Amino acid sequence: MLSVIIVIAIIVLSIILAAIGAYVVIHSTSEKEEPKQVIDVSGQYAVVVRPARESLTAVKPSETSVKAWLETQNLTSDQKSSLLAQWNATMEETIRTIDEGDRNGTVTYRIELGPKGKNYCHFVSEENFITREQIRNHAEILPPYVLGCDCKLLPKQPWENPSKSGWKAVVPTHGSGYDIPDWRQLA
Repeated sequence: MLSVIIVIAIIVLSIILAAIGAYVVIHSTSEKEEPKQVIDVSGQYAVVVRPARESLTAVKPSETSVKAWLETQNLTSDQKSSLLAQWNATMEETIRTIDEGDRNGTVTYRIELGPKGKNYCHFVSEENFITREQIRNHAEILPPYVLGCDCKLLPKQPWENPSKSGWKAVVPTHGSGYDIPDWRQLA
């Protein structure tokens, strides 16, 4: 008889402890602070990304800066206008490419080096790729690089086949930054 009372007491005590545990878990979950929403995220599962224009204009010189520098160079007004127009066109093309990629889910890109770009873009190999996450964090790796730049940002398609060596990621120099050429040059 005593053993039956002990078993019943253990069962009742177990039920009471389980109820207390459930109560604590339910109420502690509702008391936790709501995590702050991260608006500036990127990657395959991102809902919202920082606009390409915002990222690029934060690290590239303004049109005013480019004009001011061009005025210090011994160039004709037609040459200055042409270089400024090409700079702006490359910026707009890069922004369009990224915006379109954000709409259709592109997460990797490549930089196509033009004949002039091969002379000053040593941080990029011929078979390069960059990710949307890299673009979000380091928009300075996007074209244009110098005045007269003929490099282009293109989506990297999965079916594109580089040489036998394969695709190479654009990586920071010494782990901290990219070896981007100074924009104050003429290609």
